[in-house]
Amino acid sequence: MLKAARTMRHLVAAAVLTLLFCPPLAAQDNPLVQRGVPAEATAENAVLARDRAHASARRIAWQRLMEQTGGASGSAPADSQLENMVAALIVEEERTTPTRYSGRLTVQFNPGLVASATGRSFAPAAPGGAPGGGLALNIPMAAQGFMEASSQHGSLAEWLELRRRLRASGSVASMEIISLSMEAARFRLGLRQPAAEAATALGGAGLVITENGAGWQVSLGAGG
Repeated sequence: MLKAARTMRHLVAAAVLTLLFCPPLAAQDNPLVQRGVPAEATAENAVLARDRAHASARRIAWQRLMEQTGGASGSAPADSQLENMVAALIVEEERTTPTRYSGRLTVQFNPGLVASATGRSFAPAAPGGAPGGGLALNIPMAAQGFMEASSQHGSLAEWLELRRRLRASGSVASMEIISLSMEAARFRLGLRQPAAEAATALGGAGLVITENGAGWQVSLGAGG
């Protein structure tokens, strides 16, 4: 009896873990959303390595999309066209050195632009999950405004942590690096909410936002 009870507890635990870590297939069946895409590249500096790695990830995601939807598996569109077709690029994990970038990304394609490029329909499904003859797309809210910002850092690790917190914030839709050195960086932030509200939210994420003319000065909070 005791052994049977233990077996039942193990089965229940396994079922709970399956539900927690293995979402239903329906949530992963949208080929317009490619998860776990590898992004790796080496270049003369970290910014260029990241850009090359992201470009490579977009091409891999496109190839997967074509394979899953029965599309032509030939050469991918030009990098500029492919970048335009990506509605959102989400960093799952990343590692950066002064000359190398390695990570995994989620790449979400815009159904209308993919349809234009392939001549095939990728219309979103009808609300409520009713058959709509297409595929649902989960695109995070786009930037509502932009802010020029700068930061100073004492080490590469400090810069990477500051960048990680910015990108992880729900207030930040995009982050474009303008310039980067071993001591300072300039970047352009796409904000999903008004600047004052975004600054408050970022403060809650351990960042200090200081008005600097028409832009921001961003730094890590006390204790890093």
